[in-house]
Amino acid sequence: MDTVIPIQIHLLVVIPAIFLGLFNLLLAKGTRFHRLNGKIWACLMLIASFSAFFIMPTGSLTWLHLFAIVVIVSVSVGIMAIRKHNKRLHARCMVGAYIGTIVSAFFAASVPGRLLHEMIFKTF
Repeated sequence: MDTVIPIQIHLLVVIPAIFLGLFNLLLAKGTRFHRLNGKIWACLMLIASFSAFFIMPTGSLTWLHLFAIVVIVSVSVGIMAIRKHNKRLHARCMVGAYIGTIVSAFFAASVPGRLLHEMIFKTF
């Protein structure tokens, strides 16, 4: 299976999600901007996580796909938590999803042989 389109979709949504997530972590909670930005961020995170399952350069899933599962569960539980006004669980889930995204991006970029690693560290 060709992985170019899934990788493009994945990067197209995960890069802005990293910045939007950081904004939401740093800015005031509960504001209209926080809620709107959070909804956009959650959608981007879910698209990024689901698109990850179509990125299989070796032909099968790898340990990095576990991050996608964790993010899907964490964002989903976080959304349900805030709908039930459980701010503590919401915050933990969303911070966990954000940290998981940063960690998985680090590993995707640092593992030799992965496309992102090759793009970053390619010798000219």
